[in-house]
Amino acid sequence: MLSTLFKSNEEYKSSVPFPYTYQDDFLDENYAKQLQSEILHIDSEEWDRYNNPFEQKYTLRNKFNFPPLLKDLFDKFTNDLFIKELSSMVGYELKLDTTRNFWGIHTYGPNDMLDIHVDAGLHPTLGLKKQITLGLYLSHNWKEEYGCKLEIWKGDNCTNDNPKLHYKVDSIAPTFNRLVIFTCNDYAWHGNPEPACCSDNIKRIFITISYLSENFNDLNKKVKAQFIARPNDSLDEEKEKLRSIRADHDKYKEIYRI
Repeated sequence: MLSTLFKSNEEYKSSVPFPYTYQDDFLDENYAKQLQSEILHIDSEEWDRYNNPFEQKYTLRNKFNFPPLLKDLFDKFTNDLFIKELSSMVGYELKLDTTRNFWGIHTYGPNDMLDIHVDAGLHPTLGLKKQITLGLYLSHNWKEEYGCKLEIWKGDNCTNDNPKLHYKVDSIAPTFNRLVIFTCNDYAWHGNPEPACCSDNIKRIFITISYLSENFNDLNKKVKAQFIARPNDSLDEEKEKLRSIRADHDKYKEIYRI
């Protein structure tokens, strides 16, 4: 069911501005459509709403009680052979997030978005490095004009006192059955900051799973994501203040949901 024609370690590492890749037609098409249908039929009470200055989306709350096809997909993502192939491409021995903290089922509707950011560097309880994130788009009826593309940016290390973005490198459309993989290093700036332009009955589905490692050489030791403004974004002093607090190891709990 899974296409695992991953790049070689040399090809993957050579991607700029940080290692990333994407691959189309990852799942059998009928299986992928059935997955989409199953997710869209999950009761609305099972979802949490994120609605803050940095992100608007819905996320499935319970990660330990997936419906059958979704459980089957994550069984594949956590299969020993699959992880071995991923590890070979990335260049590190990948480990599972046994807490499922870094697993996610997300949906984006009209005007939903996610600001540019660098992910948390360390798992909040296991203390291991968040090494890579794998994401799968499952919106068969998503059209180009709906936007909400994944943007890849060149920028400074997030551990700098005043990191900055320099320029956008890539813009990846959330095409149905497209798999995205990227390394979660100190300068892996990414997000989908342009709000979705779709109708109420359309959802952009994004399934994510992150894998851990013992690669502690990476400078990013944050336990929460750090958000950043794009060069042409309007100045918002209040939002800048919230960005700073949210990225601070000692202060982020003051605004945990932001």
